[in-house]
Amino acid sequence: MNEKWNKKYAQSSLPLFGNKPSFICEKSLAIDNKELSPCLFIGDGEGRNSRYMAASDIEVTAIDFSEIATRKAREADYKSGLQITRMVADASKWSACDQKFKCCFMIFVHVAAHEREAIFLNISSMLHEGAHFFMEGFSQAHLKHRSLGPSDSSLLYDTETIIHQLPSFRLIKSTVTDEILDDAPGHVGLASISRLHFTKTTC
Repeated sequence: MNEKWNKKYAQSSLPLFGNKPSFICEKSLAIDNKELSPCLFIGDGEGRNSRYMAASDIEVTAIDFSEIATRKAREADYKSGLQITRMVADASKWSACDQKFKCCFMIFVHVAAHEREAIFLNISSMLHEGAHFFMEGFSQAHLKHRSLGPSDSSLLYDTETIIHQLPSFRLIKSTVTDEILDDAPGHVGLASISRLHFTKTTC
């Protein structure tokens, strides 16, 4: 899987998904920064979202399994004058050791259900009770568009399935909207987007 994404990131001279932050990152800043820092990003790619949060004085750690995406992210961090801890890692196995986070983002990370559940279990172990967990990605309804993103329905976000996979979390808000994505060159076109906001209820 990482070779597939290394190839994608290597082939694009521009940031594969642009530089604009995802909508859910922008909306999360309505919460007091003290509730969001330190923050963990899962599958952060070239870092557009983590840099947006770091620019708002939030301490950020980001992981991705693509070496090329992570290298590009570090180069962009340096140019932006931002300090972000980045690592190449498998999100289902990586450990923050004794560090706990108050917030986590998982944006356009589309993997098989068993992989997603393993990632969720690992995330849960690294979050404080009361921590925020935000997800954004293609919904099950996205299959009707067939314009971009996964064509395998098992990789798409289904709210009820995700709730079942997060027994230690409480759903705060869930929305599914049809909208035009313009995260060029990687995401351009009509899409059905699912956005979910959870809080962790138990340790």
